[in-house]
Amino acid sequence: MFKISKNEPPFFTVAKSKVSLPLVSSAWESTEIESIRPKLREHILLHEQNLLCVYCEKEIDDNPKNSNIDHFRLKAGHLFPQRTLDYKNLVVSCNAKGRCSSYKDKHIKSKSDYEKIVNPVDENPDEYFDYLLTGEIVALSASAKAEFTIDIFNLGRRESDNLTQTRKQITEALIYCNNLSLDEIYSEFGNEYHSFIKIIYNKIQEQ
Repeated sequence: MFKISKNEPPFFTVAKSKVSLPLVSSAWESTEIESIRPKLREHILLHEQNLLCVYCEKEIDDNPKNSNIDHFRLKAGHLFPQRTLDYKNLVVSCNAKGRCSSYKDKHIKSKSDYEKIVNPVDENPDEYFDYLLTGEIVALSASAKAEFTIDIFNLGRRESDNLTQTRKQITEALIYCNNLSLDEIYSEFGNEYHSFIKIIYNKIQEQ
């Protein structure tokens, strides 16, 4: 998970102003919003998220079936319908089964759960999470909020589509690249797992 800065695009502001429905979850399905959703997803990915899932930091491709505009605070189920068109509540998540937005939406129980989740728009995830050389993501300073966030997005999963195992493999490669700068490392490894790479790179350099 990484910090993102939101900057609402004018085309979304204009579309919102034309919505005749009340600002509840049904407004998301209005003609005005539905028609600009692909453009909105592209804007968030390109200009705010560096083509990465905001939660697991895996790269998101051009196929719209592989990602979604996630309402961080869920609009459905009478939780936060008033946040349906709140731009700061919109991020892009991958559609991986068993983690990220789909996992979060299935496991949120109440409004109060959101107070226990790190919000990458309002907070800096770097202040909550650490990574181990084994590829595991852990809570900094035994933070209960960080631990709940890891669980609610299933970021420490150990199944076949394994974030931990992939990060461990990156660690093994980074050990042999300790003569490169961090920028060179990013260039070598691509977009994915920026937060993990930064932390592990610094740990290797300190050894």
